[in-house]
This record gives sequence, C-alpha cells and structure tokens, in this order.
Amino acid sequence: MTAGWRERTLLDLLTEHGLELSPEHAFPTDGWSGATFTGLIDPVGRHYVLKRTSLATDWIARATRDEDLREGWLAARPTEAMAWLPRTSIAYLGAAADGDGVAILMPDLSTELIAWERPGHDPVIDDPTLRRVIESVARLHAMPWSRVLESASEREGQLPPPWCPLAERLTLLSRPSAAGYAADGNAVGPRFLAGWDAFDRRAPEAARKLVDDLGANPQPLVDALGGLPSVGLHGDLKLANVALLPEDRVGFIDWQMTLRAPIAVDLGWFLVSNSGSLPAKPESIVAEYRQALEWDSGRWGFGDDANDFAGLTGDWDAQADLTWIVGLLLRGWRKGLDAEAGVILASRTSAADDLAWWCRRALEAAQRRL
Repeated sequence: MTAGWRERTLLDLLTEHGLELSPEHAFPTDGWSGATFTGLIDPVGRHYVLKRTSLATDWIARATRDEDLREGWLAARPTEAMAWLPRTSIAYLGAAADGDGVAILMPDLSTELIAWERPGHDPVIDDPTLRRVIESVARLHAMPWSRVLESASEREGQLPPPWCPLAERLTLLSRPSAAGYAADGNAVGPRFLAGWDAFDRRAPEAARKLVDDLGANPQPLVDALGGLPSVGLHGDLKLANVALLPEDRVGFIDWQMTLRAPIAVDLGWFLVSNSGSLPAKPESIVAEYRQALEWDSGRWGFGDDANDFAGLTGDWDAQADLTWIVGLLLRGWRKGLDAEAGVILASRTSAADDLAWWCRRALEAAQRRL
C-alpha cells in the first residue's frame, strides 16, 4: 500500500521515479488557485510536473475547507483503488510532504491537454472530440471508484476520503464568496464581483434573486441534490483539465475539488465552464451524456443495483433541472461579462441569448425542485 503523503519525503518520491538528481525548471501555467508548478526531466528524457500547494498559498483549498489537501490524498492512494479507472486515468504518480504543504508528481501532459482560455477565443473542439470527452465523463461517473476508495480507507483503518464539501463547491464563485476574497486581498475577488455586477445588469430580476438567495444560503439546493444518488465526481471538469491520451484514453488532472455528489454538479460546471469550446448546445450535450451513461451503467458495480442507470441518476428529470441551477449559480458571473462583451459562443449562440436561456431554464427548474 502507498503511504499517505504526510508520511513521505519529497526526496523519496523523486528517487522512486529517478528524479532525485534532476533540477527543477520553470513550468508556466494558467492556473489561478495559488498552487505552483515546476518541470523535471529524468535521465532518459521523460518529462514530469511537480505541483506544490498548501492552505497558505491556495485560496481554493481554503474556500473548500481542504485541510487534508485532498489532491495529495488522492495522488497517494493505493493502485488497488485506481485500478477501477482503467480508461479514465487519474494522472498522478505520487505525493509527498513539502514544508507545510504537499508536492504532487505527475507526467507532463502539456501536449495532450485540451486548450482552454475564455469564451470567444477558445479553439472549438470538434464533434468527435466532444463525444470522446462526454463518454469519458459518463464512464467516470458510472465506475464505483469513489466507493472503492472509501472501502480501501476503511480497511486501512483510515478516515474516509476528504471529499470536497458540496455547499462550499456550489458557492465557490458566488457573490458573498467573491466579496470575502476581495476583502482578503485576493485578486480573483474583484474579477468575480465585476462579473456578478454584469449579471445583475443583464439577467431578469427573478434570476438575480435566485442566484443571490442560493449564494447566501445554498441549503435548498443542497437538499434538492440530497434526494438524488451520489457518485464520484471530478469536481472541476474544465477542458483544460482533460488530456487526450493514446488508444482513445482520456486523462483528468486537477482533482482538487473531487467529491461525491449527484452528477448534476459535474454536468452543470462542465457546460458553463467550457461554453467557449463546446460546439453543441447544453441540452444536446446532456442528451448525449445520458446516452453514454446508459451504455456504461451496470458494467462496473459491486453486484448490486447501485451502478445501473437508475441507481446512478435517480430521477433523471430532477438531475437535468438541477444541472441548470448549478450551472447558473457557478458561472452566472462569467455569463454576465460575456453578454456585455457581445461574445459569440462556440455553439454559435450569442452570449446574451445564452444567458437568457440559462436564466429561464434555472427559474423553471427552481419552481419544480426548490
């Protein structure tokens, strides 16, 4: 069994992979959490990335109460648990203590990661790539990897996995959270606040009230999600975190906000965070996802019904409804900015029409579910 990251030195981790004598070099990224990255090359020319993060440096870790630095926890898990993701790769090689934080070693997937910048400027992925990603996300949700991790932890006499708390994930980018970041001197705070100001100028009053109410108190949404089955979610399905690997495999990086929750949480964020690259409209993507999940469901269970389609989704209509609410709550701020900038999304929809569509669907869903 792999030791927990707190029990391992960085030198031990690097030595295991033949990197103990390899100098670290600058590795620029567009990450914004506060984590830092360096690159390494082993004696035979293989490239690696070392990610360092801690509560002191990472605002997302602080905002999601990540005292255990869950990405390091996951990176240090036994291969027994990881074997449940044969074609949905977790791209980690290990983790070790580094000062007051964790250092996470990964292969360098720079050339495999899907480009992602901002709506209106992102490269549009083609339909086969979108289908490949959707199928991989569905497979991730269908496999019982999160339950395997919990079972492995129980057998090892450890605490359960430090999943990201749902309420904190849902309100990570809300106006109250943004105000807190700004008060702390975090540059992301003013950015989010400007977005919510744009949202308030562009969105109908009822949608503004829905988002404001849930941002201040997400419990009604948490309760509605609580009536649906929970599965293992990635937690941050930006396309920038998706690597297209050989043999049609797909790898996911940045599992900092991984959690157990209904699929609506991953779906809502996937749709709104990637609108600049997704060539299809939200409803058609959700329909394709459902087809992929139906195909994969039941293939990875524990001999019970927890991983058939109904066991994974519960009330599918409720999942779809909550997807629209989650998406607007998480990224309404960006939709406001894009609407005011006159952006045309990859689906050939104007950002203004897209914002109106999301507001309408979220309000209709809220009437039924909250």
